[in-house]
Amino acid sequence: MRVAFPDPPLAAAGLVLRRPDTDDVPWVIAACSDGELSRFIPVIPHPYSESDARAFIEHSDRAWAAGSAATFVIADAATGDGWGAIALHFYADDAELAEVGYWLCRAARGRGVATTSVRLVTGWAFGDLHMKRLNLTTAPENVASQRVAERAGFTREGLLRAWVPTSAGRRDSLMFSLLPDDPSWQEAACPRP
Repeated sequence: MRVAFPDPPLAAAGLVLRRPDTDDVPWVIAACSDGELSRFIPVIPHPYSESDARAFIEHSDRAWAAGSAATFVIADAATGDGWGAIALHFYADDAELAEVGYWLCRAARGRGVATTSVRLVTGWAFGDLHMKRLNLTTAPENVASQRVAERAGFTREGLLRAWVPTSAGRRDSLMFSLLPDDPSWQEAACPRP
C-alpha cells in the first residue's frame, strides 16, 4: 500500500504530527528509557540506547517507504520538540484495516496529547486512506491508554488471551476497535459545544 505523508500535516491543539528524523534521537532515548513504556510496549527495549533510537527512526523510514506503517512524531507545534510517537500499522492482507499504536514521554502525559493525536490519525485513516476498521490494543493494566482509546471513540471489544509475546512469556491484551460510522467516533471527532 502506497501512503503519502498528509499535506497539510496533521495538527491540532498545539501539536503537530511529523516524520521522525535523526534530530529526534536524544529525546527518544530519554523518553524510551522510562520503564513504564517498555512495561506496556514489549518491543521497546529496556535499557534503551542510542542505537535503539536510531533503529526506531530507520525502521520508521523503511515502513513509510514500504507502505507497511505510517509513524509520526507527536511534537509541540511551536517548538518542534518531541512528545511521543503514534503510528498506523497496515495489514498486508487487508487494505481497509490498520492498527493504531502510540507512546508519550512522561512530561506529555495527562494533557490530552495522546487523545488528540489518536483523533488526528484516525481522521486521516478514515478520510484520506479509506480505512474501514482500526484496531487498538492495550495491556489490561494500562488504564491510561484505555481511557485514551475510549475518549477517541474506540469501543472495547474484549480480552485477547496470550496475545503479545514478551521476554517473560505471552501477555494478554485488551482489544478496542473503531469504525468510521461508529456514533462514538462521530461524537469524538465532532464534539458539540
